[in-house]
Amino acid sequence: MAKKPVTAIILGAGHRTMTYAKYALAHPDELRVVGVGEPNDYRRNMVKEMFDLPENMCFYDAAAVAAVPKCADVIINGTMDEQHIETAVPLLEKGYDMLLEKPFAVNEEELDRLMAVVNEHNNKVMICHVLRYNKFYQKIKQLVVDGKIG
Repeated sequence: MAKKPVTAIILGAGHRTMTYAKYALAHPDELRVVGVGEPNDYRRNMVKEMFDLPENMCFYDAAAVAAVPKCADVIINGTMDEQHIETAVPLLEKGYDMLLEKPFAVNEEELDRLMAVVNEHNNKVMICHVLRYNKFYQKIKQLVVDGKIG
């Protein structure tokens, strides 16, 4: 029996989110993008065409996604840093699991709010730290370890 791909709605169609979403194009058996939440018309339409999305799965923002019944397994949240909590909370309350770009909170109050929602709804939230493995940062780390920079 074939394994069903994880379905995702991408929130914020910026560079990082699109990098994650494009995984679905190379691995449709593992991930399928089924919707987009993006206030920029050009980006929203680009995603619509790239993933052949129906109009009813193209949303202006997180609030519009949260306003309809849950329609995917996960949210890939790559909104702007200051928007992470305000966009994540309503979707976590809706029952979505989430891949959340860092910083996942910009202060302790936001962290507490996020944790309260996750604990109440038993969500899985994965935080992205992808640049940690970028060759540029690996080189800086090696220079520090070698004592060449402090």
